[in-house]
Amino acid sequence: MHGYELTERGKILVAVVLVLLLLLIPSAILLYTAMSSQAYTPPADQDPKASVSPPPLIMETPPPEISESPPPNGGGFNPPDISPPNGNGSAGSQEPSKPPNLSQPSVDSSAGTLSFFFSPSLYNTIDAETSSMLRVFLSSPKNAPDSQISVEIPKLSDEDAEKTISAIVSAFAAFGVRQQRLAFITQPGEAADGLFKVSLSFSAQRTK
Repeated sequence: MHGYELTERGKILVAVVLVLLLLLIPSAILLYTAMSSQAYTPPADQDPKASVSPPPLIMETPPPEISESPPPNGGGFNPPDISPPNGNGSAGSQEPSKPPNLSQPSVDSSAGTLSFFFSPSLYNTIDAETSSMLRVFLSSPKNAPDSQISVEIPKLSDEDAEKTISAIVSAFAAFGVRQQRLAFITQPGEAADGLFKVSLSFSAQRTK
C-alpha cells in the first residue's frame, strides 16, 4: 500500500468541504421545518378534494367613545315628592283653609225677604254683593213706612252677637234705615263653624 500525503492544496479543499457541510446541513433542517409548519392538513371530516380557504380575519372594533356630560338636574339624588297625609289619612297636598264665600244672597222683592250668610269671626261688615241685594230688599212693596224689619239670627255668644248686630245696623244705616226699625230675633240652634244664615223680612209695626 502506498501512503498518501495531503498537500497544501488538498488540505484547503478538505476544509472547504467541511465548511460547506456545516452550513448546508443546518440550512436544510431549517428549510424542512419551515415547509412543514406552512403545510395545511385538512380536518379528518373534511373532503381532501375540497378547496381550502384561509380563515377569515377578525377585525377588532374599538369601543365607542362615551362623552362625559353632566346628568340632568345636577346629578344629585332627587327624592320623590311625598306630601304629608291630610286629615283623612290619605297622602296629598293640603290647601290652606279659605274663608267661606259669603256672597250669593237670596232676595225676593215681591215677598219682601232676604237671606245671606255671615260670620263675625271672619268679617266685620256686610260684603258688597249683599249690600246691593239689600237695596233690592228695601225696594219691596212691603216696605211700608210703619213696617218693621225682622232680622233672624241663631244663638250666638255675646261677642259674636254684638259684631253681627253692629254689621247689620251699619249696612241699613247706609240706606237711611234707622236701628229702631230693626227687630233682632234669635232662632233655635247654634252657628256651625262660625258661619250662619241671616234672614230678613218685613212685618207690621206693633203699636204700643
